[in-house]
Amino acid sequence: MRIHNINLHNFRNHGKYTCVFENDLTIIYGVNGAGKTNLLEAIYVLATSKSPRTKYDSDLIELKKNFATITGVIDSNGDEYNLELQVLRSELNPNLSVKKAKVNKVIKTIAYFCGVFNAVLFTPQDIDIITGSPGVRRRYLDLLLAQIDPNYKKSLSLYNKSLKQRNKLLEDIRKEGRGRDQIPFWDNIIVQNGLILQSGRQKYINYINSRLSSLTEELDNKHKEAKIIYKENEISQDKLDKHLEIDIRAQTTLIGPHRDDFHVELGTFDVGQFGSRGQQRTLLLCLKLLEIEYFEQERGQRPVLLLDDIFSELDSSHKNAVMEVIGKQQTIITSAEDIRELGLELSGTPHVIRL
Repeated sequence: MRIHNINLHNFRNHGKYTCVFENDLTIIYGVNGAGKTNLLEAIYVLATSKSPRTKYDSDLIELKKNFATITGVIDSNGDEYNLELQVLRSELNPNLSVKKAKVNKVIKTIAYFCGVFNAVLFTPQDIDIITGSPGVRRRYLDLLLAQIDPNYKKSLSLYNKSLKQRNKLLEDIRKEGRGRDQIPFWDNIIVQNGLILQSGRQKYINYINSRLSSLTEELDNKHKEAKIIYKENEISQDKLDKHLEIDIRAQTTLIGPHRDDFHVELGTFDVGQFGSRGQQRTLLLCLKLLEIEYFEQERGQRPVLLLDDIFSELDSSHKNAVMEVIGKQQTIITSAEDIRELGLELSGTPHVIRL
């Protein structure tokens, strides 16, 4: 998997910008605010159709513009694809937008588009996967698994749309006493697709747990057994039926994968709550390295690795672990400082871009 070039139009602070990636390793230098992170974000959006940084897709559009367009040429298993994703701002509500996707200039659904290109993004803010809210962790799982499995992406979309309809019905039942007869229809869709989501999440977490302890020990032999505890909010028709009256009073659905969470344990304690910053960074790095391996296992090729100014956050052993993996796939790095001044040795000559 590799990306050859990317073109941005009205994306964040990039009015019009074209970038060509000539080598397996690209380093993008620039002062803070130059748009380094936005460039990596655009590459990641080509893979997922979503940004990990925003709630609203419209936030990707440059200020006072009505649309943003990302196009890129990528290679997957020897086949070349021309990808295009456009975000159009709604005239009625500036927070709302519509997305249009094309593959080789042919209009495709977002579900089809997502995962044609694969990328793993590693930023300092990813520490929130360990320490942040359950919503951050669910978003992490969804962005990863939607790239790998088209059925997961389709089920995620159907689940979210059906959940929204069910919650609106719960509100109508509570306030106006109407709509109860429609609940079974939406329950059926929610259960079918919720089971697919939770099965995909469990499969990924099982893989992580099969490798996490050994990798953690490689990075820091002081660490004890590490594992992810998946807190599955199990979905079933029986549970929805039993919980219906509670849901009506709350005017929202309280059962299902939209309530899932996980935490990382080291020995017997939750690293997110009780671990040191060093322990949290070690576990996060392990997750990211295993994320790459999981892509390779499931898709038969390694994703493009995007590293957003992470080296200042890592100690020497963690830096060495990242440097060892950099040459195994196409890697694009952003940095405000010269990589060599951070004590990092690069094999070969990287392609350098300055913003």
